[in-house]
Amino acid sequence: MTSTSIARRPLRAYLLWLVLATLLPGVVGATLLFVNQYQKGRAQVERKTLQTVRALVNNVDNRLDKARAIGQSLSILNAIAVADFRLVHRQASDALALSGVGMDLVLRDRGGQQLVNTSVPWGTPLPVDRSSFLDKVFASGEPATSNVFTGPVSGRPTVSVDVPVREHGELRYVLSIRLRPEYFAGILTPESLPEGATASIFDRDGIIFMRNVQPEKNIGRRVTPPLYAGILRAPEGVIDSRTAENIPVLTHFSRVSASGWGVGIGLPRARLRAELTEQLALMAGVAVGLFAIGLCLAWLIGGRLARSVQALSAPALALGRGARPHTADEFYVRETADVAAAIHDAALLLEQRSLELAAKESALRETHMLARFGTWHWRLGQEAIEVSDSVPHIFGQALPPFAQQRGTLLPEESWEQVRRLTGELARSHGKGGSGKLQLSAMHADGHRIWLDYRCESVHGPDGAVVALRGTMQDVSERVRAEEALRQADQRKNEFLAMLAHELRNPLAPIASGAQLLGQASLDPARVQHISAIIARQARHMAGLVDDLLDVSRVTRGLVVLAKERTDLNAVVRDAAEQVQALVRDKRHTLELQLLPQPAWVLGDRKRLVQVVGNLLHNAAKFTEPGGRIEVALSVDAAQLTLEVRDNGIGMLPAELERAFDMFVQGERTPDRSLGGLGIGLALVRSLVELHGGSVGVASAGHGMGAIFTVRLPRQADEEAPQEDASKLDGVAAGGLRVLVVDDNVDAAQILAMYVGAQGHAVEVRYEPDSALAIAPGFAPEVCLLDIGLPGMDGHELARRLRQLPATRGALLVAVTGYGQEQDRLASAQAGFDHHLVKPVDMAALEAILQGAPAVLAARRAA
Repeated sequence: MTSTSIARRPLRAYLLWLVLATLLPGVVGATLLFVNQYQKGRAQVERKTLQTVRALVNNVDNRLDKARAIGQSLSILNAIAVADFRLVHRQASDALALSGVGMDLVLRDRGGQQLVNTSVPWGTPLPVDRSSFLDKVFASGEPATSNVFTGPVSGRPTVSVDVPVREHGELRYVLSIRLRPEYFAGILTPESLPEGATASIFDRDGIIFMRNVQPEKNIGRRVTPPLYAGILRAPEGVIDSRTAENIPVLTHFSRVSASGWGVGIGLPRARLRAELTEQLALMAGVAVGLFAIGLCLAWLIGGRLARSVQALSAPALALGRGARPHTADEFYVRETADVAAAIHDAALLLEQRSLELAAKESALRETHMLARFGTWHWRLGQEAIEVSDSVPHIFGQALPPFAQQRGTLLPEESWEQVRRLTGELARSHGKGGSGKLQLSAMHADGHRIWLDYRCESVHGPDGAVVALRGTMQDVSERVRAEEALRQADQRKNEFLAMLAHELRNPLAPIASGAQLLGQASLDPARVQHISAIIARQARHMAGLVDDLLDVSRVTRGLVVLAKERTDLNAVVRDAAEQVQALVRDKRHTLELQLLPQPAWVLGDRKRLVQVVGNLLHNAAKFTEPGGRIEVALSVDAAQLTLEVRDNGIGMLPAELERAFDMFVQGERTPDRSLGGLGIGLALVRSLVELHGGSVGVASAGHGMGAIFTVRLPRQADEEAPQEDASKLDGVAAGGLRVLVVDDNVDAAQILAMYVGAQGHAVEVRYEPDSALAIAPGFAPEVCLLDIGLPGMDGHELARRLRQLPATRGALLVAVTGYGQEQDRLASAQAGFDHHLVKPVDMAALEAILQGAPAVLAARRAA
C-alpha cells in the first residue's frame, strides 16, 4: 500500500465531532428559532383571526343582501300597486314570518309617512318617519342600508334596508326591511369565534348593533376609540386596544366596502401569550433532549457504520477476481447493504452477459452457417488464413493456404482474380482500399459454387499494410436464379417473336383473300375457295388465341374441372379423331393400343381430350412425313398409364429438362414451317397435375423419337351408364326472321350474308336503339347480339328485348369476343340462350338455327 501523511481516524470519532460541532450553532439557531417561532405563532394567530373576521363580515353582508332581496321581492306585490295596504300588511307579515326573526316591513311615501308597519297590528296609527336615507333612495332610485337608529315605533336599535317601489315607471314608495339585533344573533356564536374572544358587529359610523358579550349594555354605543380610529384609517387591520370591560385585547377588524358595516374580534392578550409561551417551552425542551440523544446515537451509529463499510471490502475483492461475492449479514446501513447487493447483482449480470455473449456468438455462427457466410483474416507474411467456423461449411473442407487453393479449391481464372486483387491491396501503402469479386469455386463433393468475395486492407501505425481481411458468401442460389431469369426473359422474347410470326401466317392469306373478294370478276367457285381459305385461317388464329387463354386460366388457377367418371379409351379415340387431318396430311401411321375393358378415371373429359390431343399434335408435328405414332394404355391397381411414342426428331438432354416449361420449343427451321407457340406441353402438365396425375418425357437423343408418359389415378370399375346413341338430328331452320346487331359493320354484314345464304330473312342494325326500334315491327325469331355495343351493352339490350311482346320468346344468341366462364354466366343471367365466341364457328351457328324452330314451337306452346 502507498504510504501517506494523512491522519486517518475512525468513523465514530468523526460522527462525535460532527455532533459537537453542531451544538454551538444549534443553541444559537434554536434561540433564534424560538424568537422567530413566537413571531410566526403570533402572525399565524392574527392571520387566522383575521380570516375569521372576514368570514363573519361576509356573513353580515350576506344577511343584509338577504334582507334587500326580501324587500325587492315584496316591492312588487300587486296589493301595493292597487294601494290595498291592509292586504300588503297581511301578505308581508306572512312572508316575514317564514323568512326568520328580527325583521319588520315599513312602507313609506315620499313625505316619510308610514303606510304599513308589520311590527304593530293593522290600523295602529303610524308616525311620519322621514330620514336622510329615505331622501337618498328617492333621489337615487337605488336600494340603501341605513346606520343604526332608534325605531320611532319600536323604540329599539334598528337598521333599515330600503328598496324603491315603482309604479308605472314612477318612484312612489320606499319599502324598508327593519332589522332588529336578534336578526344577527346566529353570526356571533361560540362555534364561530375563538375561545374567550369578544366580538361586535357595527355600522359605518362604528355603532354596535350586535355583541357577544353583554349585548344589552353595548348595542347602540360606539366601539372603543382605538377601534373606531382604526376603522377610519383602513378597511381591515389589527390593533392593540381594550374592551368596554377594560380587558387588554388584540383586536382584528374588517369592513365591507359597499355598506361600510364591519366586524371586530378582540383576543385577550394574556391568553394569547400563555398559549405561545407553552409552545415555545415545549420546543426548547424537545431541542435539548434531541441534542442529548444525538450524542448517544452518534456513538452507537458510528460503530455500525464503521462495521458496515468495512464489510464492503470482501465483495469488492470477489468482484475483482471474477468470483461470485458472498452475501454477508453485517450491513447495518441500508446504503451499504444496497452497495453490497449492487456488487452481487453486478457479478450476476457479468456472468449472465458472458453467457449471453457466448449464446450470441453461437447464434452468429449458426446464422453464418445457414447464410453460408464467412469471414477471413490473412496476415501478410504468413501462409495460414484465419477463417470463421462457417468457411469450411461453405467449401465442405478446411481452407488450405492460398497457394494450395490454385486448381483445387479455386479454378485458375478465379485464383488469378483473387491474386491480383490481394496484390493491389497489399501495395496500397497508407491509402487503404477494398474490392469485391464474384468467383466460381469447387465444393469438396465436386459441384461448382459461386462466391461473393470481399476484401479490404488493414494498416499498421506506420500506414503500411499488415494484413488483409474480408468476407465470402455462397451466392450459388442467387446466381442460378439470375441465370433462370435471363433464360426466362430470353424465352419470353422468343415467344413474342414466335407469336408475331404465328399470327402473321394466317393474317397473310386472310388479307389477300379479302382483297380478292373485292374484285367483281370472280366466279362463284373462286369465291367459295377463297372463303374456305379465310375460314380455315381464322380457325387457326382462334386456336392460337384459345391456347393462350387456356394457359392463362390454368396458370392463374381459374380453371374449374367438371370431373366425372370417364373412360380413358373414349378420350384417346376423341383425341385421335381431332388430329386425323394433320396425321393424314403428313402421311403418318397412327396406332391406338386401347384396353379391352373401360379405363375409368375421375376427370374433366374435355380437358383430358385436350391433354391427349396436344401430345398427339406435338408428336405429329415433330415427326418427319411418313412417320409412326403409337398411343398405348396400360393399367395397374392404382393408376392408368398413357404413352405417346413417335419416331420423330427426338430431344436432347437439355431439352428434356425444359420440355414442359412455358414458351419452350424444340429446334426450328428458319421458315418455322412447324408453327406453334411453345405452350402446348406446359398446358398438358398443368392439366394433368390438376387431375392429380403426372407427366414425363424420355428420348434416346436427336433423331431417336420421344415417349411422353401420363399417369392418372384409377377409378374403381363399376357399371358405367350407357351413352345414348340416338342423337336428334337438327331440324332445318329455313324461313326464320333473324336480327343481327353489331357495331362492327364488316362483322355484322359478313354474319348477315352467311345467315341470309341459309334462306333466312335478315335485318342488320349497328346500334342498340335502332335494334329496339325495328324489333316490334320485324318481330325477329332469332337475335344475334354483340355484347360490346356503344351506349348500351348487349346484356341490357337482351333484357329489353325480353320485355317486348314481339321478342319475348325469341332465341337470343350472344356473339362476342369474350369467352371466359364468367362471361358465359353473365350472358345467361341477361337472358341469352346461347353464347358464341368470335370468330364464330359457323357450324355451331348453323346447328343453333336448325334447332330454333323446335325451341320456338315449345315456347309458343308453353
